[in-house]
Amino acid sequence: MDTAFAMRHTRGVVRFFLVAALIGCGGSSPKTAPPPPAHDNDPTCPVEVAGTSVTVEDTDSGAAFVFITTGDASAVRTRATALADMHNAHAGGGHEKGHMIATHSTAAASELPNGARVTFTAASPSDAAALQSELRMHAQHLATGSCEMAM
Repeated sequence: MDTAFAMRHTRGVVRFFLVAALIGCGGSSPKTAPPPPAHDNDPTCPVEVAGTSVTVEDTDSGAAFVFITTGDASAVRTRATALADMHNAHAGGGHEKGHMIATHSTAAASELPNGARVTFTAASPSDAAALQSELRMHAQHLATGSCEMAM
């Protein structure tokens, strides 16, 4: 009889812990994606257009940001043109407010079927590699969906 009692007691303890474990786990809530970053609606920031990604293509004289979107391609093109214009207005280099590319260069925007390309040409051929490296670094930041630089 002691053996039968021990088995029932063991089964009861096991059931208790299984029920407690299930209750402790609680209901599973669905995983949700983090909210998109808040934007300042920067008119020179193509990645603020929903569905836009950025890559960098090296050129012989510098590099280019390539913005592709599943969203509003016209808005990406408008912002890419504004980005190139802003870069050129700031004499093509220097980390001033609102200006991210430090390597002296000029920029030109062009249309792509689903976005835009902003090609940066180094002021000096010897700066092409530095410009390529700088654009790759900035593309990693832009991939977050914001042009705002952390200070």
